[in-house]
Amino acid sequence: MSANRILVLGVGNLLLGDEGVGIHLINKMQKTSLPPGVEVMDGGTTSFELINYFRGRKKVIIVDAVKGDAEPGTILRFTPEDADLQWHQTESAHQLNLQELFRFARKLTPSPEIIVYGIVPKETKHFSMQLSRPVKRQLPRVITEIIREIKRVP
Repeated sequence: MSANRILVLGVGNLLLGDEGVGIHLINKMQKTSLPPGVEVMDGGTTSFELINYFRGRKKVIIVDAVKGDAEPGTILRFTPEDADLQWHQTESAHQLNLQELFRFARKLTPSPEIIVYGIVPKETKHFSMQLSRPVKRQLPRVITEIIREIKRVP
């Protein structure tokens, strides 16, 4: 069992603007003082290899860009069981299929609680390592919400 009971996992393609919001957030969190037992990790654009990092965790918090009808920068909190939420897909190397990853995670014993913080992107089609202003502005708020989420673990 991992000594780090909670994993905060940022995923996305750092080269496609807001598509890399999960990675940008992890880079900021690595400079933040976190409670003991918390690990932050850059999951990049990998997929099923990530399941190995779920083993022995009490909670996994995933941060990614997600499609939504809301304004860019909107923060969505949900679980894999929440209905009909579509992951933000691009025409890029971001091949992560989190729905499949969730399906495999449910087969772990014990299965970790999975929470997703999705941020609605503004720009994901052009090469850029910068976040758009509305998405970048939300990073401190997402970090605050994730820290609250961490503190809810018994």
